[in-house]
Amino acid sequence: MTGKHTERTAAENRVTTKEAAGVTAYDALADAGYTSIVTTTPHQTRGTWIVPATSTEGSWRVHIDPRTGSTRIVQVQS
Repeated sequence: MTGKHTERTAAENRVTTKEAAGVTAYDALADAGYTSIVTTTPHQTRGTWIVPATSTEGSWRVHIDPRTGSTRIVQVQS
């Protein structure tokens, strides 16, 4: 797996709902230059939102810190 890291540190970037997690993941992938992004249902673990996604470039999992909105994009190897 490879990863890209995007920081979103302002307190107003807190991610408290599935909808916000989906939008945050989409925005992180778009900011990283990926296109034709489709996200699926986010789920929350103890300290992270995980949002599965696909794009024309591959499959991804976006990990989101719910307190800060900080994201980490992880490519899923097939």
